[in-house]
Amino acid sequence: MQWLKRAAKIGAINAAIFLGLFVLVELGLHLKSPNQNPLLGPPFVKSAFRVHVPVYSHSLAANFDGDDQWGGRRYRIRTNALGFKDAVNREAPSKSDRRRVLFIGDSFTEGMGLPYEQTFVGRFAAAFPDIDVLNAGVSSYAPSVYFMKIKSLLDAGLQFDEVIVYVDISDVQDEAIYYRYGPDGKLEWTNFEKECASPEATLVIEPSWWARPSYILDYLEKDRLMRRAIKDIRSLSGAELVKPGMGYGPDSDRSSWTYDPKAKCYGAMGIDGGVAKAMDNMDRLHALLSARGIPLSVGVYPWPQQLLYDQENSRQAQIWRDWCADKCRKFFDHFPVFFAYKNSHPNFLEDLFIWTDVHYNERGNDLLAQDLIAKYR
Repeated sequence: MQWLKRAAKIGAINAAIFLGLFVLVELGLHLKSPNQNPLLGPPFVKSAFRVHVPVYSHSLAANFDGDDQWGGRRYRIRTNALGFKDAVNREAPSKSDRRRVLFIGDSFTEGMGLPYEQTFVGRFAAAFPDIDVLNAGVSSYAPSVYFMKIKSLLDAGLQFDEVIVYVDISDVQDEAIYYRYGPDGKLEWTNFEKECASPEATLVIEPSWWARPSYILDYLEKDRLMRRAIKDIRSLSGAELVKPGMGYGPDSDRSSWTYDPKAKCYGAMGIDGGVAKAMDNMDRLHALLSARGIPLSVGVYPWPQQLLYDQENSRQAQIWRDWCADKCRKFFDHFPVFFAYKNSHPNFLEDLFIWTDVHYNERGNDLLAQDLIAKYR
């Protein structure tokens, strides 16, 4: 009996010490960050390196070195002094002693879920060490932002020798319902039509009631629920994912416009209005660059839906090929190389895309990069 009393006493002391340390850590976390849980990262709290920019909506923080998370993937992010995703933190002077090529696009060009070296822009930079490559691409950009951001960079004195714009399939919806110029001439980014979920919307996971008052318990509970949700999603088969309403289904509002003229969520402007607005902003960008003698190239690539339900000569490729005819230095059409891969690889979805997501994985980025490098030379 004596040893039981001693064990109980030791257990009670340890429990009291643990509880005291728990309370001290909890109080410290609340004092340090009273408004949001500092233990949580994306998608539960706003990313530390995604920042608001009044003129053209949003960008990346300058000289950031840390981690981000996308679809359950945690990956290393570095930006340069301009707030561009890069291999290292570095200065980016207004004028380079090398030929400078500026890329811009949306999340595909930024390279969601991957470190810079594994993205197609990073691979392009590695293939051309004599070129100073800058990647101004950021998630949810569209032609309105391509024009405004590049204009802002030029006005700030940044010099570059060429611009390569990767126009994404989602740009048409972004132009139709998400981007408007405010009365002050600044670009505003929100869901103006209120008819569809915003592209930046994230999975909402609410912890149990007992975890909500505590940052530590909140973190542990949300981490558990997120891991379970990701596990459930990743366990879905290709046959399940191509059903309507699923991640690779034919009714995806952001991508189906290329093969379905009745695609929803394009507001009063409609699909054709979104296309026209995208082309108008690209016209403005072309005029801006032409006045300074800077050549412009444009690239396009397919989403999973295009490979599944569209044709190689997609409406997306047709629009920008025709637009480029008398404006572009080069037009990089990557639809053929992806369709060729699809035709010879039955597991092309799993091979090329982050599973259940529309963004390219490392192999998908490599396929695009190799095609770009061959066509750029």
